[in-house]
This record gives sequence, C-alpha cells and structure tokens, in this order.
Amino acid sequence: MSQRTSRSLTIFIIITVAIFSLIAYLGVRTLEHEVLLRHYQSQTLAQTRATQASTSIIDILRQKATRLDVITDYLQPNDEALKELVEKDSDIDGVFVLQKNRLLYPNPNGSLSQKELAWVQAITPLVNDPSLLYGHNIKSEMAIPQSGWFITGEVQEPLLIYWRTIGSDTIGFRVPYIKLLSDVINAASFDFGSDTLVLEENGRLLYQSNPYVALDSQQPLAEQSLPYPLTGWQVSYYGKPASTTAVYLWGGAFILLMLAIMGLIIFRLYREYTQTARLARQQVGFVSQVSHELKTPLTNITLYAELLKEELDEQHDEGLRYLDVIIGESQRLSRLIQNILSFTREPKLHLQPIELNPLLINITQTFLPSYQAKGMALSLSLGENVVVSSDIDRLTQIINNLLSNAEKYATAGKQVDVQVACSADYVDIHVRDYGAGISEKELKMIFLPFYRVKSGITEGVAGTGIGLTIAQQLAHSLGGEILVAPQSSGVRFTLRLVRTVAGQRMDTSS
Repeated sequence: MSQRTSRSLTIFIIITVAIFSLIAYLGVRTLEHEVLLRHYQSQTLAQTRATQASTSIIDILRQKATRLDVITDYLQPNDEALKELVEKDSDIDGVFVLQKNRLLYPNPNGSLSQKELAWVQAITPLVNDPSLLYGHNIKSEMAIPQSGWFITGEVQEPLLIYWRTIGSDTIGFRVPYIKLLSDVINAASFDFGSDTLVLEENGRLLYQSNPYVALDSQQPLAEQSLPYPLTGWQVSYYGKPASTTAVYLWGGAFILLMLAIMGLIIFRLYREYTQTARLARQQVGFVSQVSHELKTPLTNITLYAELLKEELDEQHDEGLRYLDVIIGESQRLSRLIQNILSFTREPKLHLQPIELNPLLINITQTFLPSYQAKGMALSLSLGENVVVSSDIDRLTQIINNLLSNAEKYATAGKQVDVQVACSADYVDIHVRDYGAGISEKELKMIFLPFYRVKSGITEGVAGTGIGLTIAQQLAHSLGGEILVAPQSSGVRFTLRLVRTVAGQRMDTSS
C-alpha cells in the first residue's frame, strides 16, 4: 500500500513540475515576444521619423532643381540678365555658362568684380573638365545626363551647383549652402516630444531638434545617410528605448499568479484523489475482512448440510430437496465471496500440470444441483484428456464464474453446454448458453468492473458486475484470454489456454 502511495506521489510531483515548467516557459516566451515587439515598434517609429526628415530634405533639393529648370527655360543667357538674376534671387549665388571647355559667362577676359573673380577661380576645374559635372549623375553608359547636382568641398564653403545642358551650352547655378541649410532647418522643425532629431555633416552638428537635451542621455534608434549631393549628411534619431521593466514586472506577477492558481487546483485535485483513494482502500479492506470472516461460518454451514444429507435416507425426499438448496446456495455464496477476495487482492500464482477432464467433471458436478433446481440441463462434452500448465484455483474460479453467469442470466434457455476443443497450440473451453444473448454494443463493455448488462435478463437477478472482470484478469495471469461470441440463440464464452505438450508435463511433474 505504501509503495502505491509513493508511486502516486511521484507521478503527482512529475505532472506538477511538468505543468509548472510549461506555464513558466510559455509565460517567459510571451514576455520576450512582448519586449521584442515593443523594441520593434520603437525602432520602426524611429526609422519612420528619420526617413520623414530625410525625405523632407531631399524634397527641398528637388524643389530647388525644379525652380532652376523653370528659370533656365525662360532665361535669356546674356550678361545683363544673368547678372540681374544673381543680384535679385536669394537662391542663386552665382551663374556660369559653359560651352565645351570655354567659359562664356562670366567672361574671364572682361572686367570682373572681386566676387566674380573668386567665382571664376572656383569653377575653373569644371571649365577644364566639364565631365566633373555629370560624373555623379550618370545612370547609363549610353546616355549623358542633361542636368544634375554637383558639390565640392575644396573651398571654404561647400560649392553646391545645379547645372543643366541646353543645346551646346551648359548653364550652372550656385545654390548658397547657408541658404539651403536654413531651408532645411525650417522644414525639419518636427515635434517628436522628448526624442531628438539630429542632422550632421561629416560629424559636424548642423541641427538638433531638442537643443537642451544631452544626447548622452538618449540612445540612437535610427540613422540614415542622404544621397548625392548631400552624401556627407546624416540624419539620426535619438530617444529612450521602449521600457520593458513594467512588462517584466506585470508579466512576472501574472505568471506567478497563474502558477499559484494552477498549484492550488492541482493540490485540491490531489487531495481529493488521495481522500478518494484512501476511502476506496478502506472500503476494499473492509470488504476483504468481512469476506474472510464470512468464509468460516459459510464453510461450516456447507459442511454440516452435507453431513446431514448423508444421514437422511431416501424416504425424506422433501428434506433432501431442502438440503440440496442449502448446499447449492452456500456454494454460490462461497463463489461470490471468492470473487470479492480475488478482486480486492491478487493471490500468488502456483503453476502445475492439470488434467482438464477430471477438473471439468468435478466442477460440473458441483453445479448440477443448482442447475436442476432451476430446471436447467448442464451437458459436458470432453475429448482427449489434455494437460495444461496452470493454477488450479484460478482455473476453477474462471470456469465457476462462467457457469455461475450462465445459471443466473440464461435460465430461459434451459440448457448450458460445456465443451473442450483442442488445437496444436491452444485448448479452448467453451461455455455456451441458449438464453436471450447479449447485444454487440454490450459485448464491448461486459469485462469492465461493476458493469452489468442493461436488459430484461438482469432484472431481478442479484450480482456485483465483477465476475467477468475477475475471470478475464485471472485468464491473463495464466497467459490465456476469454473470448465472447454471440450465437443464433444465446452467447458463447471461451477460455483459451496454452496447451502443454507431454514432454513439458513430465518435466513439470518431476
């Protein structure tokens, strides 16, 4: 009993640990997923805002290029018009007209101001090698671009030029770098709350959305470099990473709560199970003890009834009939008690060679009085005297249970046949009745403990529902099995045993 309790406790602990581990694992994985999701959302937001700022700067360049294209379409490329354009347009800080390797405007041979001289000196490399203008704008070797941007940082202030080729002339406009930066800062005035947008040029700070926030207190969440001609520019987005402390705190508390609830449920289930098991053991122990106590007086009743029957002569027909009833009912009660004892405990197995024919004759002779009292015929058909290696007590109890069931539930058939059939490997003992039979659905259930067929044949018939269960268990312990097959009238139960050959019989008996 203690081994069974220890085994149950071990299984309970293993199941509990497995359930707790599964809940904890799923909880931790869920928390990790939530943290990763928050980080992803934070990085996605930062990347989106950095892209938004980069797109805004590129749009400013595109707008300036579009405006300069329009000016080029309507521009009269003479000296006065070009000079007036530079003086009046704040987006243009200088203009040049280049024809192949010859500078048409400003005319280097004419009278030039100090500013124009510096402008001519700055564009001299472009005059000597015009391919420098479109070197960064070539998209196909088969086609030379007709417009684009050019930038150089060889002078004090970066030289940013937008150029366009019309016919054989190339017109270039110098876009003030400071004016571009001012336009970018005005356009980049985004409100990102406590987060910070930073615009840098080759590591030099150009713009910071929150100038009073120390960047050391924040982390870079997204970075993006701008395309040519602003390849030295970099947009960075700083902010505080998604807070995961609350996720771990609340998530951990929820996991602990779930574990506590699950532990309480498992504890209550285990307590209910142990209480039920203890009660069942007490009931089984009580039944077993009472059954043992009943065996002694029942044996005495049977013994004295048989002695009394021997003392009476044939003239006392009525008394003999009553004694037969007493003896039959005592034997039936004895079998019932034996069933209960077999169900509550498993006796040791004692294998020995057993001759079937004498055993079956004795068993059927025991049942004849009770069968005759109910008007039933019990026929026995024997063949060769086969020998099986078995436990005589268990084998007797199996056949007793089958005959007892036939006596109780197949009375209407008026006949029960017991037949022995042999094959090379098996010995089959058939117990066939001619009663109402059992339905196919019920045949699958009859070997379950305490199950009784629900039909007219069981009404008014006392029974515990464990006879066939015990018989099947005993058959398995003997290495055999009980088969059941419906017949045209009634049902046939077959006890199949392994056959013992002669050599084995002799060795076992020795």
